[in-house]
Amino acid sequence: MSEFAHTPVLLDEVTTYLQIRPHGTYLDCTTGEGGHAYEVGRQLSSEGTLFMMDVDAAVLAIARERLKDTAARKVIIRGNFRDMTRLLKDYPDTRFDGILMDLGFSSEQLTGTGRGFSFSHDQPLDMRLDDDLKVTARNIVNSFPEEDIADILWKYGEEGRSRQVARAIVRRRQRAPIETTSELAETVAAVFPTRHARIHPATKSFQALRIYVNDELNALDNGLKSAASLLNLNGRLLVISYHSLEDRIVKRSYLALCENPVSGEPGFRLVNKKVIRPMDSEVATNRRSRSAKLRVLERV
Repeated sequence: MSEFAHTPVLLDEVTTYLQIRPHGTYLDCTTGEGGHAYEVGRQLSSEGTLFMMDVDAAVLAIARERLKDTAARKVIIRGNFRDMTRLLKDYPDTRFDGILMDLGFSSEQLTGTGRGFSFSHDQPLDMRLDDDLKVTARNIVNSFPEEDIADILWKYGEEGRSRQVARAIVRRRQRAPIETTSELAETVAAVFPTRHARIHPATKSFQALRIYVNDELNALDNGLKSAASLLNLNGRLLVISYHSLEDRIVKRSYLALCENPVSGEPGFRLVNKKVIRPMDSEVATNRRSRSAKLRVLERV
């Protein structure tokens, strides 16, 4: 497995809480390069089934190769998990013993796609996970009104200096369009005092633009409802989130399902009332795991 660089977050916790049954049926809604999927597939027998879903065709190809020698039956589906009900229409009677959503991004997605998700590499400002989407990050920073940009930065990035950052972006684009990640990162960083900070000053702005471009929060809300309805009895839904906006949606959705289950169907329970975080040893070897939070819901 050394040729696959991606390190899955909370891998031991995910496989433990999924309670993988060798003959079971599982769905990885955000397969990425297949880090979690490989471990699930490795524990399934030839009578088990693993559905692998992702909006990004390039990383799905990596996952397919990664799992080629696992025994389980594999079903590859390209698409956003917000549309999973439609995407699974060819498998109408399928219910899952476990469903996983890892809302993070792999190294390949962040730096290898050339779509400008990260300012650590200078790339064109795009930020679309799906090429069919019409609005790019470049469109936003170069054509949206200043007030709208500020609202996006505040709502989706919780950026405390959203007004100042939006003003700086508009001033910069008046000289020339902002085309690349480095140009945007420099523009944002100039708003902040020069002092040591735990994160880069542009982190929240990049997060906000990516979430807005891909409509990630609405996708998560829709996906959670669909996923819950597709669980078998005693099936579990695991979600790994990485920032407070996502985690609040997951927590709120789980609580709502426990109080008001899907119409006419069994109820749900919280498996872990306290969020599960990575151990210090994992954070030490994989810094991207440091903000990860895992919540587990079970159909009962």
